[in-house]
Amino acid sequence: MIPTFEEIFCLSQGLNRFPKSCTVLCENYETLDQLHNKWLFNKKIHSLGFKAPRSYLVHSQEELEKVPLDVPYILKPSYSRAALKIQKVTSSKPPKVKVNPRNPLVAQEYLHGKKYCSYSIAHHGKLSAHTVYPVDFSIEGNSCLNFEAIAHLPIENWVKTFLEKEKFTGQIAFDFIELPSGDLYAIECNPRGTSGLHLFQGKDDLPKAFFDPETCITPTLGYSKQLAWGMLLYGWKTRQISQFARKFIKVRDVIFSRKDLKPFLFQPLLFVVYIFRSFKLRERLPAMFTFDIDWNGQASTDLDQTPCEELR
Repeated sequence: MIPTFEEIFCLSQGLNRFPKSCTVLCENYETLDQLHNKWLFNKKIHSLGFKAPRSYLVHSQEELEKVPLDVPYILKPSYSRAALKIQKVTSSKPPKVKVNPRNPLVAQEYLHGKKYCSYSIAHHGKLSAHTVYPVDFSIEGNSCLNFEAIAHLPIENWVKTFLEKEKFTGQIAFDFIELPSGDLYAIECNPRGTSGLHLFQGKDDLPKAFFDPETCITPTLGYSKQLAWGMLLYGWKTRQISQFARKFIKVRDVIFSRKDLKPFLFQPLLFVVYIFRSFKLRERLPAMFTFDIDWNGQASTDLDQTPCEELR
């Protein structure tokens, strides 16, 4: 059983219900929750000796107003994905917020640098597949719309070290910021499948990585894919129109196939459904792409911390 998205959190809570003849490629729920939760992940990498951005856990408006961070800083829910609910606070007067007690906010120092994403498969801490791609065309500078496989040795070494320390098994992805000084910070973790999968071709034989931990499969450097409809909606806002047009024309969509055109051609119909749902649920359009399979945690004593707990 290979989970694909955040349904992995439901599966991990029922691992004992699968027959012994079935292997579920995921960690236990406690481990996954520590990685998916933005606050707990920062605590974990800090405890393991990695660089972690200065952060505060915020349960209320009053706590937010006492956060001793210089502007700008980042404000985000403990549980979120694709950076869809990130706020960049640029004023000394904090914004008005309504905090979900089961999903408190994380106030985090703003790090200015180059953004990267990684995607990996591991067995007991050993890599069996790995790729890195820069954040280029995106939704508001965060959620990638195009993907290009690159080599980034510091990120590869960071991921290897983390996985070895955690003895992690399953799919796992990280968001990084590399400062001009070369310092590398892991900002978030997605302990599940992500869009990094798009960078592997049939010839790479990626399925082998799920079963054979003895080899590490990597995609062809420079290989690219894009979310074409996402690029049309948001990508052109990220770069100059000439850069967007060049990339949009050259790079193949992740779904397009001459052998089966229907999935690609039906995407506009799906967007109409997403728009309807966004109005109905009063949520932003990008949030609709995964809203039915999102996991936003459950009651956890780990989040009942001292008010405005600090992590340096």
